Amino acid sequence: MKRIGLIVATLLFAGIFTAQISAQTAQAGIKVAIIDSQAFASDKGITKYVNALKALDTEFAPKTKELSDIQTRLNQLAEDIKKMQSNPAVPVKPEDIQAKQDEGQRLARELDFKKKEAEATAQRRSEVVLGPIMQDIGRALQTYATSKGYTVVFDFDKIGQGILAFDPKADITAEFIAYYNTRPATAATAAAPR
Repeated sequence: MKRIGLIVATLLFAGIFTAQISAQTAQAGIKVAIIDSQAFASDKGITKYVNALKALDTEFAPKTKELSDIQTRLNQLAEDIKKMQSNPAVPVKPEDIQAKQDEGQRLARELDFKKKEAEATAQRRSEVVLGPIMQDIGRALQTYATSKGYTVVFDFDKIGQGILAFDPKADITAEFIAYYNTRPATAATAAAPR
């Protein structure tokens, strides 16, 4: 019940906020645009960003495979234990089941540790590789918005649930991606060394 009340309050607030912005926009001549930053990583997105993401995927492929292999082994152990316990016609020593359970617990701890370690490493590496590109995209977006006369550009990915309706002409995502991809390469967007 609280959730429905929260949703209604959010919609009411968004409606009032939208009406106020519309009134202010009409009075002040504010030009507003929307961009969907998630599109930057799509096949038709920002080439430098997409290439950096692919490079990170390639870099972390061995670690991803290692984690997948451990998970596969864990699943196999669980299946082995289930088979051992499901056939009463075949006698099984309790210590055999316990050995498999112990191995499964050891692998689960190892998997958890390695996942956390891989996530932390991937986060640090992403900041090094993607950080300069994202900063360059931000600068280019500011330049683009100023050159086109936009007072405000909202990121649909970040506030999409708060937008109840908008004119599709306000979405400048494709235009900005085309603009960015035609710009000359800069040193800031080159992939950082390891």
